[in-house]
Amino acid sequence: MTYSIEEVLLPLDYAPLSVRQDAPFTQQWFYGEWQKSMGRNVVRFRILKDAVPSGFFQAIKYPLLFGRSYLYIPHGPVINEPVEGGISLLLREKLSLMAARENAAFVRCDPFPIQKPEGFRSAPLATYYGAYFQSKYDWVLDISPDEKQLLAAMHQKTRYSINYALRQELELSEITGSELMSHFESFYALMKETADRGKFGLHPKVYYKAIFESAKNDLNIVLFTASFKGLLLATHLVLFSGTVAYYPFGASTREHSNLLAPYALHWRAVLEGKRRGCRWYNFGAIEEGALVHEHWAGISIFKRKFGGEILEYSDFFDVVTQPLWYYLYVLRKKIKGIYPRASPGPKFRGRAAG
Repeated sequence: MTYSIEEVLLPLDYAPLSVRQDAPFTQQWFYGEWQKSMGRNVVRFRILKDAVPSGFFQAIKYPLLFGRSYLYIPHGPVINEPVEGGISLLLREKLSLMAARENAAFVRCDPFPIQKPEGFRSAPLATYYGAYFQSKYDWVLDISPDEKQLLAAMHQKTRYSINYALRQELELSEITGSELMSHFESFYALMKETADRGKFGLHPKVYYKAIFESAKNDLNIVLFTASFKGLLLATHLVLFSGTVAYYPFGASTREHSNLLAPYALHWRAVLEGKRRGCRWYNFGAIEEGALVHEHWAGISIFKRKFGGEILEYSDFFDVVTQPLWYYLYVLRKKIKGIYPRASPGPKFRGRAAG
């Protein structure tokens, strides 16, 4: 049995969904292209077992202080092989060479599906908090049952809210393709309003614009909107990838909040996911265990009441190539007071916010 890892430059050679149909969207080609729109360097690889692809990953370069950087493989590598023995050694060697080439202090990963790579360093909890890191826990709903079963399994107030919203005079739309760009400014304005109200940060505007521009040729990116008498009340951007429908961005206004527009949009997105043959609807990050956030209690409860279960991702594991700078990075996180504390900050920014 022979393993090898080779860099990939073309989309046709990079296919995480061929390994797992539930591969996280953060390891899809389009996600790397979004990161490039922010001026970030992205490198992609495939893992071969006896010359047959058995895993894929893309690493994104992020800045540190004093001109340093690190590389992060968000929810990856996507691999069904245990990362142990020869493959573990090969992967560590490849990541070390990549870090040296990019002058990065360390490379971070959280493999999918969940596992602990042999020989990798467990990342200190102090470093889990960061604007660029992905969630440790998502809330997912199995949407394979029929509509009646899905509604019956929800919290009674959520079920009522969906039915109530659908009886209102809401204008519900599903927008794809070239039409999306004409809705970008209204989408972003509502995102800003929601972020200000919820006290969370957004990506720069150019990031969201790159997503909308990429959607011109990608009908798997759908904008769900709910309006009332011409006023946009809520908007959800949903990505359909493999067997999963992802809800990474959503926003709403407080005006006419009694119409419960977000409930109608989630239900419409669930039904569209079923129509497209998806198995899961991923609501994005939630609070769980020690990873909490002072502004996330409400949104976590909201998601859980749709029914479903927790999707746990791997812990963080690091390959350290510049020990001094890595030590200073960890020390800085501790000095900032993130660790130790009774309720450590989450290692996610919050998908609904960006």
